Order: sequence, then C-alpha cells, then structure tokens
Amino acid sequence: MATVMAWPEIEGFNNARKYTSTHPEILNGQSKVTYKCKVKLHGMNHAVQVHSDGSVVCQSRTTILTTQDDNAGFAKWVHANEDAWSGRKNRPPIPIGSGVVIYGEWVGPGIQKGVALAELSKKVFAVFAARIIGEEESLIVNPEHLEVLMHGVDDTYVIPWYQTLMEDILLTVRFDVDWSMPDTTLTLITNQINEMVVNVEKEDPWVKANFGIKGTGEGLVFYPVSKTHEGYTNFSNLTFKAKGEAHKNIKTAKPAQVNAEAAASVDAFVSMVLTEARLEQGAQAVQVIVCRDGSPLYNPKHTGDFVKWISADVQKETKDEMEASHLTWAQIQKLLIEKARQWYLGKAKP
Repeated sequence: MATVMAWPEIEGFNNARKYTSTHPEILNGQSKVTYKCKVKLHGMNHAVQVHSDGSVVCQSRTTILTTQDDNAGFAKWVHANEDAWSGRKNRPPIPIGSGVVIYGEWVGPGIQKGVALAELSKKVFAVFAARIIGEEESLIVNPEHLEVLMHGVDDTYVIPWYQTLMEDILLTVRFDVDWSMPDTTLTLITNQINEMVVNVEKEDPWVKANFGIKGTGEGLVFYPVSKTHEGYTNFSNLTFKAKGEAHKNIKTAKPAQVNAEAAASVDAFVSMVLTEARLEQGAQAVQVIVCRDGSPLYNPKHTGDFVKWISADVQKETKDEMEASHLTWAQIQKLLIEKARQWYLGKAKP
C-alpha cells in the first residue's frame, strides 16, 4: 500500500525567527544562515513517487491519487506518461537507491485564478525539490540536479533560483540571515525581501520567461543553502516564504515581518486570518471544489469538512499571531467557525 511522503508546511519569516530564538539548537551552532530563493507558484502541491522497481505513485499534499480518485487530472497526466517517469522511455532509470519522490506545483488553466499561470494553454508540473525514498535527511533542491531527474518527461519544468538584475546582469539572489540579530537589523533584511516579493507579484518572472505571459505572481520561498544547514530537517526548520498581498493567508502589513502581526480584538483577529486565499485553499484541500472549464463548484454537503479544515489550519498556522494578540483558541473559535461557514455557504448558493 502506497503512503504519502508529505512535503513540510512552510511558514513566514517571523515564524522562523521565533523558532530559532526558542530552539537555537536547530541552527547547529551557526546562527548565520545563507539563503537562496525560488518563485512560489500558485498551484496545487503534488508529487510523483518513482520507485526502484519502476512503479509510479501520485500524491497530493495529503492523499494518494489514482486515475479513479484524481485531483485536477494530475494522476491521469502522470500515468499517461508513466514510461517516461519510470525510465522505460526517453531517459535512463533514476539511479538512486530505492527511488525518489519529486515535488512540484501542478499549475495551469482551471487550477487557480488571478495569476499569470491561469493563462497557460495547458497544465504543467513545475518541480522545486526531490527526496530519496528511505533516506530521512535527503533533500535535492539544486535546479541543476533536478533537471537531471526530470530529463525526458514532457510538460515538466524545474523552477530555478530566483535572479535579479544588477547593473544589467542577472545574478542569483543569495544573502545571509543572522537569526541572533536584533529586530532593527533583521528588518533591513525583510525590507529587501518585501521589495523582491512586490516585483514578483507585479509580474511573475518564471511564467514570463517560460511562456511569454505577463501577469501576477504569488511570492518567493527561501531555502537554506549554507553547508551547516543542508538536509531535510534543516529545511523544515529554517525555510520560510513571503507572499504578495493577494495570496496571504494572514493579512499582514508586509509579506515578510520580523514579528507576528497582532490584532486588537477577536473580530479583528478573525478578519486577519480568514483571508480569501486561506478560504479558497481550504475548499481545495478538502476537495469540495470540482473544476469544470475552470469554474469552481461548491457542494453544501461538504460545509462541515470545510469548517473543520479551516479550524485546524488556523490553530496550526496562527499560534504566533494568537499569542501576539493575547487571545486563545477558545476566544476566537465560535466567531471563526461561523464566518467560515457563512463564506462557504455563500459560495455554494446556486
């Protein structure tokens, strides 16, 4: 029986800052971490497991997918190209132990809206990482190495390191974060991050470079690349993301902040965390959206599942904001559930 090899949840700059402060041991004795970043694509987090016997398994973030139990046609697409994935056609088999799981975003028409990716003529798989099956600390994020893994598989792309123009030369963004530094110093870094995110949201450079389409992007994901901080555990602890205004799950003042956003009341907190991006993500996560020609359909029968997902997600992802606001889950639970329920039923109206 195949099992999901889940991709870790990635939080914001302020979450990483707090975690390194309360758990300095995760820095392995070196508070300065070197980062590179990749464009964050607004799609569906999916993966393909390629086992050493040539078998291929598809997954969403939480579920094994099949052609009978699919998500936006991902499993159907993978299995239509199974010979290429397994190495029986167009490329040599993947020469890695017991196999590899390849993570990416399933993107294109009918998957998301309001971004340049929605204008693609077909769905594609954009790869950002891979892990060797059976090796807990394995993590492959170098685009050059991922290109080797993906060679010969049609409609797949590897997301490169993000670059910026410096004196008419494109240079890969690379910078250090010393997590032991005070707020004022770290704010100088978040200012640079926020400027980059604004540029990505204004025009997604990955979509423009690969498809010639101009339009909105989502944000950036920052990967630890210093030798001391390589590997899966370090990645899970130290990676952070920064999203543009339209894609935030929390209404923060800026994409990257040194400290968690605080709300002045229960009403303000619920408004802050129940963003359109979080609500739509919840609807997709419980697979209550059925896409037909790109139009989402909501089923009132799944309202309970949706509210349950939103409640769990807010509890898990907004602990720092709750603490900064001096609130408890018991104080916000009733209003948050009611607002989420109203939103979903509003979408479900004929």
